[in-house]
Formats: sequence, structure tokens, C-alpha cells
Amino acid sequence: MKKWYDSEEDVLNIQLSAKDYWKSVELDGIVIDVAEDGSLLSIEVHRASKVFSGKIKRVLETARLVVKK
Repeated sequence: MKKWYDSEEDVLNIQLSAKDYWKSVELDGIVIDVAEDGSLLSIEVHRASKVFSGKIKRVLETARLVVKK
């Protein structure tokens, strides 16, 4: 799994696998790339700083601390 964040564009991308691309599905600022076999290739979140703010941001920060242990 690879991930990157573009702070200028405020886009978070999480690459899950490297299979052959089939198509993308967009759901309110979130783009999901799907492989030919139907599995997920990547998830791209536009306006990521707004999506992951407030209570969601606190939950993610807490989860990150738990996973590091």
C-alpha cells in the first residue's frame, strides 16, 4: 500500500494494489479506482483537510497512536 498527500491541491491518495485499471467511480469528492477483476485499486480524497477535520480528525489521530503501539 502506498499513500501520498498533495498539500497544494489538498488531495489524499491511497494506492491499495497495482492491478489492471478498469474504471473510476466518484462519490462526492472521493474517487475510487476499480480493477478489471472488481477489486479496489486506489482511493483519492479531494478536499482532504476538510473531510478529515473535527471529530473525524481526532478519531484518526487516536487510531494512529493505537496502531503505533
